Amino acid sequence: MPATVSTVRNVVTEVLTESTTAEIAVAAMVVAAALFVFGSIYRASSVRSTVLRACGLVLALVTLSIQVYRGGWLTSFDGPVTDCMVDHRSGTLDQIAVAVTDLGSPLVTALLGIACGVLISWRARSVVPGLIVIGTVGGAAVGSTVIKALVGRERPPTNIQVLLETDHSFPSGHVTGTAALFGIVVLVLSAHATPAVKKLLMLVAATVTIVVALTRLYLGVHWLTDVIAGAILATLAVTAGGAVFRFVEGRSKTTDRTSSASRDRALV
Repeated sequence: MPATVSTVRNVVTEVLTESTTAEIAVAAMVVAAALFVFGSIYRASSVRSTVLRACGLVLALVTLSIQVYRGGWLTSFDGPVTDCMVDHRSGTLDQIAVAVTDLGSPLVTALLGIACGVLISWRARSVVPGLIVIGTVGGAAVGSTVIKALVGRERPPTNIQVLLETDHSFPSGHVTGTAALFGIVVLVLSAHATPAVKKLLMLVAATVTIVVALTRLYLGVHWLTDVIAGAILATLAVTAGGAVFRFVEGRSKTTDRTSSASRDRALV
């Protein structure tokens, strides 16, 4: 009888603990989303809005990392999503997915980042925008590598992988690199564009990121939480890169105004 009571108590404690952990994780993600959204619509101060967005993204990434490391409730959708992708495979889709994932590989992303940085610097006649693009993509890649090592998550089973990959899975390097590259390039290029052009460029960046994320899931080399974390990490990198870009732009405009005023006084 005592053994039975002890077993029941252990089961109840485990259930309650898991439930509490799930509630905390969901609450943390809700707070993270609220911080990011509020920071995105808060216009009183660009610094404060950037800090709010960054805090939301960091909270979401940390929460998701802990959940993945502990096999928490937020990972419960990983298996079903992977199974759904595997069940809807075809030869044609396999070829398309492999082609897309090759284009979104870390090596290709790094080369594109350097090329975009050079072109943007040439267009702006300044090395600063290009360095920001390259630095943002590089920072996202470093962050992905560090988190992969810390979390140490295994890939989906090799028997369902279309392309064999055995290194750590969380977060997705392909999604991180692609989203960071397109995100920062769009941010820099749309700095002086009309709202309609900005929305169009943002839509293109989001579409490309989603396509790459879907191919990683389809190929069976990542879990759903891997690609979500990759997108969050990339957004954090773009947020930081964008803050640096706006700071440099602001100082450049201030310097230009000061120089112009000095020239005017000299002429007088």
